[in-house]
Amino acid sequence: MSSPTARRNKVGVVFRFLFKVVRAGFVALFAAALAAKFLLESNAEPQTEEIDLIAIFEGQKLISTAEPFYGGKVTSVFGGVLLDLRRATPAPTGIHIDLTVIMGGVSLVVPEGWRVNTTSGLNVLAGGYDDQTRTTADEDVPTVTLKGSVIMGGVQATTKSPVEPVE
Repeated sequence: MSSPTARRNKVGVVFRFLFKVVRAGFVALFAAALAAKFLLESNAEPQTEEIDLIAIFEGQKLISTAEPFYGGKVTSVFGGVLLDLRRATPAPTGIHIDLTVIMGGVSLVVPEGWRVNTTSGLNVLAGGYDDQTRTTADEDVPTVTLKGSVIMGGVQATTKSPVEPVE
């Protein structure tokens, strides 16, 4: 039978090992994000119909005026994105946005009445999704479909921009 001191030492060894593994994982993630910052570039202008918006270690703000706007990809790693669609014209097929959020955040602003759908596959791990939109019961309203992954980050869908004063 082992003594309580021997058991504490074993537990301490396991915790130190796990801490080293987690620390190595964070260092690898940080290094990969840093490399991606210099290798990837955004393709997102106000008139772009299908965006590829990247925010790594920075903030990005896009107010779309595209006619039509199809959606695209939004990547936020250690950064933040504000995507305002209140001036965009939705595509007839709807808007589809593929999200990759790692320790970052995305704020999506849509006009009142639009629907934001996450049932097709927005996976959230140690993060959050908050839908503050006001929709109607009408089935024919424009729909923004969000899918992708949120890891230790957050996504917010709203009808009021967080950077504009509330009137």
